[in-house]
Amino acid sequence: MRSESHSHWLSSHVTLSGISSILLVLCTSYIYFSFFGNNANKIHKIGGFSIVNAWSFFNKRYDFLRSNFDKSGHNLFSFKILRAIVAMSGDDARKMFFHEKGLSFAQGYRLLMGGTPRWKDISEDELIVAAVFNKYLLKIFVTPIVREETLIVVPTLFSDINKRMDAWGVEGKINPFKSIYDLVFQMTVHMASCHELAADLGSIQKMKDLYWTLEKSATPASLLFPWFPSTARRNSQQATKDLYNMVSHHVDIRRKAAALNLDAIDLLIADGADNPTIFRFVLGVIFAGVINTGIISCWILLYLGSDSVWKDKAIVEIRNLITTYTDTASSQPISRRLSTIPMSAWEDEMPVTESIIRETLRIVNNGTLLRRNLSDNVHVGDKAIDKGAFVAYNIGDVHLNEVFYPEPLTFDPSRFDANRQEGKQENPPFLGWGTGRHPCPGMKVAKLEIKIIVALVLSRYEYKLVDASGDPSKELPKPNRNDIHQVHPTL
Repeated sequence: MRSESHSHWLSSHVTLSGISSILLVLCTSYIYFSFFGNNANKIHKIGGFSIVNAWSFFNKRYDFLRSNFDKSGHNLFSFKILRAIVAMSGDDARKMFFHEKGLSFAQGYRLLMGGTPRWKDISEDELIVAAVFNKYLLKIFVTPIVREETLIVVPTLFSDINKRMDAWGVEGKINPFKSIYDLVFQMTVHMASCHELAADLGSIQKMKDLYWTLEKSATPASLLFPWFPSTARRNSQQATKDLYNMVSHHVDIRRKAAALNLDAIDLLIADGADNPTIFRFVLGVIFAGVINTGIISCWILLYLGSDSVWKDKAIVEIRNLITTYTDTASSQPISRRLSTIPMSAWEDEMPVTESIIRETLRIVNNGTLLRRNLSDNVHVGDKAIDKGAFVAYNIGDVHLNEVFYPEPLTFDPSRFDANRQEGKQENPPFLGWGTGRHPCPGMKVAKLEIKIIVALVLSRYEYKLVDASGDPSKELPKPNRNDIHQVHPTL
């Protein structure tokens, strides 16, 4: 008994000694890098434990970046998440970030891509995969064929969304971050894949469920320790396989069709794409489109619900389109009449809605963009970015900067009026649709989806904002800038 007790004490003592040694090393490293790890010729390294910094970066990314810029007083600072990451702000950094050809968009998101499926789960060389994906993005969403495809699909989009809205009823409450996302998801699936898949509401719901499985599986732990066989990792792999099987099933159906049409899947088949390539394209577009278009559509309705002046302006603009391009004596439902408005009018004759979209993007869409340096010679001022390092730029550096946008948290679409821009040396930078080497190829499609939702909601409903208890909201809540997938309101 004594021997066992002594052995237990010795084992515990050794264990405690080992832990103490580890803590001593960690504390020494912390002190060294906090006080002695920087010099004027190097990018500033922030203090703190690597694991704590990484956890904060994944869980509260916006707060982590802003607080460290404020504390350090530097426009650049570095930290580690398996590899070096350089966070940057300021004009020089912004211009380099968006225009430097040595910075890879695809490689930037390989390590830090959150809930987006990892393309390596379908085995192909990553650089080739990225090049093929970009090729098809440009082919389908930028070239003239997109107009013809969109013209064909618009009546179906209006019909599908109108049916969804019918299910809301004529009165009651909705949560836009559920109901509006359902609309956006179905529309984006239609634009990115084919009618058969988008019309199958059971498959749409399953795809949504698999998406949320992927998002929830992208925990800080699973991203920091990708080699660990965790439940989250297994769920992610299974969800990716299930999504692949679902998309591949519909691709096979389209391959056997008597004639191809202008759906995205059919265009990819006609170009000789195989099933894994089509899967990557469809899922990439769906996930990017649902996140961004969903966020903006929800927040536009919130902002208009709290601003009767701009809501009335938007309603007048939509009614003018209906009066100009449809039969006002028609007994057809409003969704059918809206669907006959020509594409040129949706794109060029909605300046009020364009300003509302732009202002909502400016306030709400302030995520952190990522790149990876694949070049030997990338500098910001006199600071060199190491080859292989990741770089991060938060859009709020411009969009929420009162130097460019006075009272940046105030919803004011008129700030983009041409008259207010007169006399300025240059327009303030706007990054909502990308810029430089990476403009958003799906901008026109995204704008169309947003305008369809706004037009139908404002034409069909009168609404006001209420809180969780159903009482009128006293003030509009602020966006949770740390919520990288839906930007829910702060509680």
